[in-house]
Amino acid sequence: ADGTKFVAETDDRFDVIMVDSTDPVGPGAVLFTREFYAGCRRCLKPGGLLVTQNGLPFLQADELKQSVSYFRELFDDASAYLATTPSYFGGPMSYGWATDNAKLRQHRRKKIERRHKKADGFATRYWSPEVHVAAFALPTYVREQVEG
Repeated sequence: ADGTKFVAETDDRFDVIMVDSTDPVGPGAVLFTREFYAGCRRCLKPGGLLVTQNGLPFLQADELKQSVSYFRELFDDASAYLATTPSYFGGPMSYGWATDNAKLRQHRRKKIERRHKKADGFATRYWSPEVHVAAFALPTYVREQVEG
């Protein structure tokens, strides 16, 4: 369905909205607009979280910078995090982060380890509590993009 229409019209509310869209060209461009992000914010429960795929910051800096600037207009806590995505070349993939609950981005490794253990400590090949925390430690060139 049309994501922009959905977030503008639905009465549903969500704890988390994850937007893994196409690049901001052609029909996918509307999924990177302030209006779309405002619709997502409207659909979040209090303290909810919006995360977005925002391309490779080394090659697509404007995409990340623009999205985070919209997030900062709409949310109390807005930033980005990084993850390795082997199918993409050009460095780590960036993800936008927007919420009114700044505590969500402040979890320590020990707390994440406890949650992972409580979830039966399932095996992963990439993710770990250390990688989780490190994803929010932005290299200077990315931090400059999101902080202006």
